[in-house]
Amino acid sequence: MPATEPAQLHDLFSAAVNAKDADALLALYEPAGTAVHLDGTTRTGEQALRAMIDELLSTIEHIDGRTRKVIVSGDIALTSVTWHARLSTGEEAGNTTAEVVRRQPDGTWRWVIDDPAF
Repeated sequence: MPATEPAQLHDLFSAAVNAKDADALLALYEPAGTAVHLDGTTRTGEQALRAMIDELLSTIEHIDGRTRKVIVSGDIALTSVTWHARLSTGEEAGNTTAEVVRRQPDGTWRWVIDDPAF
């Protein structure tokens, strides 16, 4: 299910991570989108994003998030969520994100830039 509002991306992300659904996660990003990996490096484009997503799904057992803020200006939005995850190692992690989101020609929203630890 695509996001019809920018804030929906956060719920769709959590649901896809918890379901271990890599295809659903990849669909949340524009094909040339950029994400910051938890190690601080950036990944751009579908192939790099898919590799990062596969790593993420093997690392996170469960994730929850709460949308903090959404600012929309035309077809661009700035969003932020506070998240908490249980890792496969038994450890816990969490942080606050910042994302740039763009409305697509079909009216749905996808991430252009995603930083999970802004």
